[in-house]
Amino acid sequence: MAEAAGLVVGVVALAGLFNNTVECFEFVQLGRAFGKDFQTSQLKLDNARLRLSRWGKSLSLDNDNVRDAVSLGGRFGSKANVKHAETLLGQIVELFAEAEGVSNKYRSRAEPQDGSLVVYDPQTDLEPAMAKLHEKMRQLAIERQNWSGVRQKAKWALYQEKQFRRLIEDITELVDSLVDLFPATQQSQRELCEIEVSAIGHSKGISLLKEIAAAQDKLLEQAITRATDSADRSHHIVFSGSGNTGLQIGHSSGTMSSFTFGKGG
Repeated sequence: MAEAAGLVVGVVALAGLFNNTVECFEFVQLGRAFGKDFQTSQLKLDNARLRLSRWGKSLSLDNDNVRDAVSLGGRFGSKANVKHAETLLGQIVELFAEAEGVSNKYRSRAEPQDGSLVVYDPQTDLEPAMAKLHEKMRQLAIERQNWSGVRQKAKWALYQEKQFRRLIEDITELVDSLVDLFPATQQSQRELCEIEVSAIGHSKGISLLKEIAAAQDKLLEQAITRATDSADRSHHIVFSGSGNTGLQIGHSSGTMSSFTFGKGG
């Protein structure tokens, strides 16, 4: 009984920390020094947030079921697992805090008129297709948060690409560890990826997202590949009626039989 109660307390605390960790991404902006790499960098940040939110969703950290001791045992296994997950999430929060500290030092040393201190606004500076993709991933992540107790915090900026790359790499490694800690959630995460890809749709930015996911989100990359392959196979045209004439041009691979072109009788 005490073990179950301890697990509930631990998971409730973990859910709160998960919420705050996902929220950390909301406050990050990118400086103008990113230049042509701004769009890719913004989507990398969005994807990292989406992946973390997916992990929490797969464990139902986004709802009130975190107090159900029976279901918790099946999902989390032990208090030790919960404690380990809490440590990993805490390290992600610390990464953001350290990055913010470095950025504040950079800002304090720069001249007020320094153009590198100007930041991008994803709403206005991303290409329309990329802005739509950014907002869709952002909304998917937000929907997976438990909004009780969400912090209010000022935005801050990353000004150096080297610092940004290191932040993304470190976050990716920590989320890898979170995913590996609860292998039973793998199937749930695959299903959530399918939902994400369906929500995102076959937009102009999907190929770029696939490239990004190849480096930091293998499950999403696989889901995008399945969706695009399926779409490629499903294209077809149906003619109906007796008076249709014209020319159809296409490409087929493989063998066709019992198939004729010509004017119907």
